[in-house]
Amino acid sequence: MSRRWPVLPVAAIAAVVASAAACGDPFVPRRAPVYGYADAFGDVFHWPPDRLPVRFFADPRGSMPSLVADGVRAWERQFLYGEFRGRLVGDSTAADVIVVWADSVPPAAEPDPGSPVVACGGVTQGILDSTGRAFAAPFRIEISILTGTVFTPAQVQACAHRVVIHELGHSLGVLREAPDTAAIMYAPPRVRQPAPIDRRTVQVLYHTPATLAPAPR
Repeated sequence: MSRRWPVLPVAAIAAVVASAAACGDPFVPRRAPVYGYADAFGDVFHWPPDRLPVRFFADPRGSMPSLVADGVRAWERQFLYGEFRGRLVGDSTAADVIVVWADSVPPAAEPDPGSPVVACGGVTQGILDSTGRAFAAPFRIEISILTGTVFTPAQVQACAHRVVIHELGHSLGVLREAPDTAAIMYAPPRVRQPAPIDRRTVQVLYHTPATLAPAPR
């Protein structure tokens, strides 16, 4: 049994608790909105503390190692207390998450700083074991380069930067797409880094009991 992300966008799970407190009354904090992170079956996944740092294998061709390293660091910065940490490994058989080019390897270039274009795509796959309560194998992320339209190498690299961070977010446990275009977990992503709403979402996720366990090492 396998599940593939991204899935179809869904409505955000957002709750803003507003309160007005008179002197001496209990104060209820204002809670910022987050989006849904459970998968379409309602299951929740995140890496437990005893599996940190999560081990990432990056396709050694082209810019993938630097893309994955930058993506892991981008997600680490979203956590206040080190709830997520990752490191790159050189052996795919020793990895928890495998990130590869699906087809062609784009030429190296400085990412285009201009308006985002959809020059690439990505998919994250997790295979469940026979119980349906744990993953049976490492997450596999495939990044594909679109060839139907001519894009510059710089545009392709900028797209790959965004999409790698997005797909790594799925491997962290954000199993749905964000409905907010400002979020890196929006599909296709339009921003270069996780946004405040991504940060709030993963912080809530990593303090929510998981119903899915990672694949055994």
